[in-house]
Amino acid sequence: MSLINDALKRARQDHTPRGPQTPLPPLPPVKESTPVSVWLAPALVILLIVIAIFFIAWAVAHHSVEAIVSAPPAPVEATQSAEAAAAVVVPPIAPPPSNPPDAPQLQGIFYTPTAPTAIVDGKTVSVGSHYLQYRVTEITKYTVTLVDSTGKAIKLGMGD
Repeated sequence: MSLINDALKRARQDHTPRGPQTPLPPLPPVKESTPVSVWLAPALVILLIVIAIFFIAWAVAHHSVEAIVSAPPAPVEATQSAEAAAAVVVPPIAPPPSNPPDAPQLQGIFYTPTAPTAIVDGKTVSVGSHYLQYRVTEITKYTVTLVDSTGKAIKLGMGD
């Protein structure tokens, strides 16, 4: 420990000022106002890019619509049989059933093939669960089937 103290004492004794310190030159004053050209040029470039993107998107969308509208209908081949033509026609989706006025209100369906669930009057139900006097027997993508204790089935749809 004494070796460290002796070394510190010697360092203090050997330390002599090396002459007068020269002050640094004064800094130039900072300009408070920024010239308009500093921010105006980038702002104009960004504005022009946004306008160009808008017009390109509009032209592409307008051109696509015109191409669809002005396209002639595709010719039907005469060799195509009536059975093949009937197979191509897709039947429209049937409208959901109209719910009886006193039936529970279907609010949503969360359909998965393995575990479909639905929200009926704010309660989550699944196939086999009970709600009021009803038992849930089926949940499809668009309907929920409820059966009461007498065996009467009510099919609830999302339309009403």
